[in-house]
Amino acid sequence: MVQATYIHDGDAVDHTPSLAVASGDVVVSGEVARIAKLAIAASALGALATRGVFDVAKATGAWTDGEAIYWDDDGDPLGGTPGSGAATTTVSSSSGDGFLGFAIGATASSTTTGRLNLIGVPSHTHYDPLSDAIADPGDAAAIPVTGSGTCLLTTAASETRTLAIPTFAGQKIMLVMTVRAVGDAVVTTASAINETGDNTLTFGVAGDAITLVAVLLGATLAWRVVSNMDTALSTA
Repeated sequence: MVQATYIHDGDAVDHTPSLAVASGDVVVSGEVARIAKLAIAASALGALATRGVFDVAKATGAWTDGEAIYWDDDGDPLGGTPGSGAATTTVSSSSGDGFLGFAIGATASSTTTGRLNLIGVPSHTHYDPLSDAIADPGDAAAIPVTGSGTCLLTTAASETRTLAIPTFAGQKIMLVMTVRAVGDAVVTTASAINETGDNTLTFGVAGDAITLVAVLLGATLAWRVVSNMDTALSTA
């Protein structure tokens, strides 16, 4: 059995978009971002560059030579349309964000474009989505589920929170009780988080923590427990 068959040098890869792609568009696939040299019509076979030197629209922020650069699909390009996408040095867990390559030369914060060497492989720097912060919404409020991250719960009395169903498969949320004055913090989830049917999380001591990951159950998203440190689980 042949273990590998050479195809080509990999300077570009095939791409058939569901929506039309303009020349110069950045297209994110998985953990990486690629660039269309030529326009590609919707549902037509085209190609995306995986290597090369490009000047790309950037968000506010200075670049240093050799720094890892990422594409934020809804970033704000300097001098461009807000939310239309921009290159940045800040890696994100959001859907539509991916690794672009490494900066060539230093670029000032106020410069609208930055030069980089496009590299069609993920950055060697591993990103942990739980490093993003999710703000504690306070008593009787909903914990945001727009992205992955860690929510540090702080209570002054017996308090409650709610947690809606996740927004995408693979989303991760860690809930940690960091400050407990008097009374427990009780988080009620919109659906069961395990096969037992538990949907109520009680944090009774500072340091109680639980990590949840989003999975697809048929066509429905649901949270499932990855790890639990002393958080009491029950069914409402």
